Amino acid sequence: MAIIKAVSSRASLGNVINYVSKTEKTEEKLLSGINCSPQTAIDEMKTTKMMYNKMDKRQYYHFVQSFDPKEEITLDEAHKIAKELAEQRFKGYEVLVATHKDTEHIHSHFVVNSVNMETGYKLHWSKHELAKMKSMSDDICLEYGKNICEKGQGVSTYSLKRYKPLEKAITKREGAAYKSYVLDCYVAVRKSLKVATNKKEFIEKMSEQGYTTTWKDTRKYITFTDENGKKIRNSNLSKTFKDDFSKEGLENGFKINHRNRSIGERIDRIIEREETRTNNQKERQANQIDGIGSFLNLIRTERRNDDATLRKQEIEAQDRANARARQIRKARQEERERGRGYDLDR
Repeated sequence: MAIIKAVSSRASLGNVINYVSKTEKTEEKLLSGINCSPQTAIDEMKTTKMMYNKMDKRQYYHFVQSFDPKEEITLDEAHKIAKELAEQRFKGYEVLVATHKDTEHIHSHFVVNSVNMETGYKLHWSKHELAKMKSMSDDICLEYGKNICEKGQGVSTYSLKRYKPLEKAITKREGAAYKSYVLDCYVAVRKSLKVATNKKEFIEKMSEQGYTTTWKDTRKYITFTDENGKKIRNSNLSKTFKDDFSKEGLENGFKINHRNRSIGERIDRIIEREETRTNNQKERQANQIDGIGSFLNLIRTERRNDDATLRKQEIEAQDRANARARQIRKARQEERERGRGYDLDR
């Protein structure tokens, strides 16, 4: 199980980074930079502040993620979990992650630049933000098959008994899958909540997965019953997995899905309209091309007809010329013959 603590310190940015990076506390493979290099993290963070002219007031935030000494976890696992947490929680911020090995409990330090490198906005922190970070930490730890904290005062009490079956179900210990009806129901609710846009759809989606959902306005809680008759309330799922499965939480999820579906449908209509317009343009262009082709063919046909007519006229003219030439020759021949006859008469 991991505890998240916010560290209040008056040390400078350089001093705190140099402290968490000490070789006697960590090693190179356990030092990582999110949006920066571990070796140049101080200079990079200061450069970001100078770029946005925000060198005053809060310079950084310092957090620690600590694991219970009894937790079965390696240094590499702890460092991977810390990196995932930093990447999810501090998007756009430069973060130095250092996992320490110098105590009996493995723990990781997060030094976060107070200025976002992408937007220039300063990080504002509150108890609510710290609770969100703790929730993210638990979700990641659960994915790695680790114990997580039970809600209470701070994060100082744990319930190994409650989460051990869930851990077995996720990690499949002892060579076989360990079934947990609590985890199965949680997965089914999450799956249904991702697609349902109203209460009726949600109940239908749960039914498709083998669950009977008892959701009445006269009752405070929702009850899910699996095919084997095992029952669990939505409040227990919320408490165990720290997801808001209350009636209000589910209905808010429906509204988001409905809005996203409406947006998706509008986008689909826009895309369909654009595709239709594009196809119409292509059809008009094709028709224009066909029209041009037809016009060219007409010109070619007329040109061929003109050529044929001209050829015919040329032949006719040649025939007339030949006929005229024959007439002239015949006339000359007749004239010569008459001349010979006159000579003979004399």
